[in-house]
Parts: sequence; structure tokens; C-alpha cells
Amino acid sequence: MPHQFIAGVDLGASNVRVIIANQDGEIEARRASPFSGADPSRALTAIGKTIDELVRGVWPTGAVHAIGMAMPGTVDPARGLVATAANLPGWGDVDIAAALGGPRGVPVAAENDANAAAVGEGWLGAARGLRHYVFVALGTGIGTGIVIDGRVHRGAHFLAGEAAFFPMTREQLQAGGWAHNLEAIVGGRAIAARARDLLGEGARPGDLFEAARAGNSAAAAWLAEWREYLAMAIADMIAMLDPETVVVGGGVAMAQGEEMLSAVRGLVHRATPVRTPVVLSELGTDAQALGAVRLALDRLETVGTESGS
Repeated sequence: MPHQFIAGVDLGASNVRVIIANQDGEIEARRASPFSGADPSRALTAIGKTIDELVRGVWPTGAVHAIGMAMPGTVDPARGLVATAANLPGWGDVDIAAALGGPRGVPVAAENDANAAAVGEGWLGAARGLRHYVFVALGTGIGTGIVIDGRVHRGAHFLAGEAAFFPMTREQLQAGGWAHNLEAIVGGRAIAARARDLLGEGARPGDLFEAARAGNSAAAAWLAEWREYLAMAIADMIAMLDPETVVVGGGVAMAQGEEMLSAVRGLVHRATPVRTPVVLSELGTDAQALGAVRLALDRLETVGTESGS
């Protein structure tokens, strides 16, 4: 066998991506499948089967050496447990490590998806070589991963840096609750709802950006406001954490690219005392899964050290 096989799993609200990579992060196999949020036991069994099939596709007698899994919600990586699963009802307190690692006798690393993406970007992406940076995921929701002095900062309740919950107006602050925050303004679900409001049923989030660029006045006004709220949140993160860079990824960011980000960057730099780079993810949709691979490798090394002591 030429090298170790490490699995990286990116579990989202509607899709699951599985990659098989080597210890250098080179992806050798991948598979993406729809995910309905079905019961955790069945879903994890299916994910395990996918991992085994992909490894054997690369090397007929091969077996996975470690597994990393990234998913939304608050995750306790020390115990390999989902503490609170955002967007995944029924996944709270699910023992990921036991379900995936137990049948294969391999270590498992479980992590919040934005934290995993931050690790991936620091390993192979836009934050390579940096020790202080923030990853912001613009997708269905808003996720944030913070790295301080080379380590993921999770906080007392595994919620550190969750900018999704920032109240952005006095009205949001007074209303409180899960629906009155940054995510309710700039998240993918909010974009989809505004697209339908302004462009009609059947309109998609990307249509709203296109309409703004094409000169639709209502869409252009929305886009200007959207950029401002996102820039305010990023500026707040910079003021609080003083990172070396802010990496922006996720489905919305990757679809809109540098054109979207350059306008946001300009607003951020007007509001901050230093011109902290605000850059696009280099790993794109692979950031979470590759971060999971890196975390799995770290876990494998830790287990090896413990067994040898």
C-alpha cells in the first residue's frame, strides 16, 4: 500500500461530500450525495459504506486509517459528539466517533464545519503559513471559524466566533431570538427569500445578484445593503481579533467570486484601522472536507503517540 488513506466528510443540511485523501491532502477519490437529514444511525452507516467503497476503488485491499467529519452545529471534538446540530434535527448528542470509527477500528475527528474549513485553509489554502486568521462561510447560513496562535478557538460552549448570531440593528437586538441576526440578513436562506420577493416565485439567489448587475434598481439596492451588513460583521471581527487575514468561502461567496468580495473589502478597509486582507477561499467547496482530513491526521498522530507512550 503506497500511503495512508484518510477520509474527510462534509455533512451539510442537504448534501454530504466524502473525499479520500493521502497524508499530503491530495484527493484520490470523492463522492457527493443528496442528504435528507435522515436518522443519524442510517446516515452514518451509509457514510461509512461510502468511505469503504471509495478506499477500495483507489486500492482494492485498502482500508481507511482515520476519518474526519465536519458538520454544522456545536461539536465537542474531544468526545466526538454533536452537542447541538443546527439544521440537522435529531443529531444532538450523536456519537460520531463510535459510529464511524468503531466498526473500522480507526480514530475519528469530529468538528464544526466552519472550524474545519478554517483548518483546511490554514493547511492547504488561503491562510497557509498563518497563525491568526478567521474563516467566514457564506452559504445556506453563516459560519465562522477562528484560529488564534495556530489553534482553533472554540470557546466555552463551542460557539466562539459564530457571527451568524450578531444582532445588526436595534430592532434585531430588541426582538432577539434565532431569526433576528446577521444570518437573517445575509445568509443563503435570506437571499433566496428576497430573490422570490423581488423577482417572483422560482427566482434563485444567483438571479438576484445577476439582476443587480444588470441594473434592476430594487436588486441593486438590496445588494448594496447586503454588502454593507456583511462588511460591518467582518470589520467587527477584525476589530475584536486583529487577524492576519480573513478568508471568505462557502457556496454564496464562491458563486459570486472576487467581484462580490472586492466591494465588501473596500467597505471593510474604510472601517478598520488596519488594511487586513480579506480574501476568497482557495479550497472552495473542498475546504470543509480537507480540514476534516487534516484533523483526522492530527487525531491519528495523537493516538499513535498515546499508544507508544
